[in-house]
Amino acid sequence: MSTSRSSRGFSTPVSRRAFALGGGLSFAALLAGCGGTSGGGKGSDGTSGSGDVSVMITCYPTQYLAEKVGGKHVSIINPVKPGIDPHGLELSVQQVAQMADADLVVQIEHYQNAVDDAIKAHKPKKLLNLNEFVDILPANGDEHEHEHGHAHEHEHGHDHDHDHDHDEHEHGASDAGGDEHAHEHGEDHAHEHDDHGHEGHDHDHGGIDPHFWQDPHRMIKAAKALADVLSDIDADHAEDYAKNYEALEKELTDLDEELHKKYESVKREKAFITSHTAFAYLADTYDLHQIGIAGIDPENEPSTERLLELADLVKKEKLTTVFFETSATPAVAEALASRTGAKAEELDNLETQLDAKKDYAQVMRENADKLVASWQ
Repeated sequence: MSTSRSSRGFSTPVSRRAFALGGGLSFAALLAGCGGTSGGGKGSDGTSGSGDVSVMITCYPTQYLAEKVGGKHVSIINPVKPGIDPHGLELSVQQVAQMADADLVVQIEHYQNAVDDAIKAHKPKKLLNLNEFVDILPANGDEHEHEHGHAHEHEHGHDHDHDHDHDEHEHGASDAGGDEHAHEHGEDHAHEHDDHGHEGHDHDHGGIDPHFWQDPHRMIKAAKALADVLSDIDADHAEDYAKNYEALEKELTDLDEELHKKYESVKREKAFITSHTAFAYLADTYDLHQIGIAGIDPENEPSTERLLELADLVKKEKLTTVFFETSATPAVAEALASRTGAKAEELDNLETQLDAKKDYAQVMRENADKLVASWQ
C-alpha cells in the first residue's frame, strides 16, 4: 500500500485505522455507528402505550409495526435509548428480565447479537422472528443490489404485484455466496466495486442483510406475521388486529405505488453513494444502485484505495451527491463530497426514529425525494 496519495488530493500517513483526507483528520475518528434517538413518548424503562399485551422490540421499524398493528391493545418495550447504535445494542440485566417477562418479543435475527444471545439464553414466552416471514437478502455488496433491482423490475413490472412474493427469487440467506448475482451493468463498474477494502469491526450479521424495512412490501409481510401472532396471544381482540393490519397494508401498498412512480420518473442509472450499505432492499425494490463507503457493518472503515476509488467514481458517473446517514457522523461523506465537487446530504436509514413527528412512511418519501433530486 502506498503511503502517499498527495497527487490525487489525499494525504498521508495511512495505516489500518488512520487515513487522512485533505486535512489530517483520521478516518477512525470520522466513522461512527448508525445510532440515534428513538421516538418520543417512552417511559424511563423504555415502555410506551398502556395496552395489556407487552411487546418488546429493538429498533424503530418493528416499533412502527407494533404501534400500527397492536394499537391500543399493546404496550411497547424498546431498549434502544437516544444515542445508542441499534446494531451494537447491549442489554442490561433489567432489559433481559423485561424480555423474559414480555408477552411477545419481536426479533430480526442476526441484526443485534445481544438480542439473539439473550433469546437463546432466556427463551421468551412468545417469539416472532421476522426473518422467517420476510424474504431476506444475502449481504454480498453493491453489485447484488443493482442486479436484483433489474430482476425485481422485470418480475413485477409496472403492475406492482401486491403479493410481492420474493421467494421466487430464491435469494434468501442460503444465497450468501451470491455467485449467480453478477452485476448486470457489465464490466463498467466491476473493477470499481469488487474490493471495497473495508476495515474495522464485525457485527456478524450471519451472511444476511437485516435491513428489510427499506421495502414496504416486506414490511407488509412482517405486519401480517405480527397481526397473526398478536391474535393468537390476545384472541379477544383478534378482529382489531386484523383491521389494523388491513389499514396498514393499504397504507404501505399506496406508499410503494408512490415510490415506484418517483423512482421510475428517473431515466438515467440511479446510482447513489451512502455511508454504509443499509439500503440494499430499497435498491432491490426500485432498481437503484447502492454504493457504500463502508459495508453493511456501520463500524467498518474504508481503506485508502476504496476512498480513492469512490472519488474517481463520483466524477466518472457525474454524481451530484454523497449521502450520509442521519444517525451517523457526516464527516467522511462531507470530506469525500468536498474533494469531488459534490454535496453531502442526509439519508435516514430508519433504524431509529429521529423525529417523533415523522413516521416510517414520511421518511421513506423524504428519502425518495432526496435521491431523485440527486439524479436531476
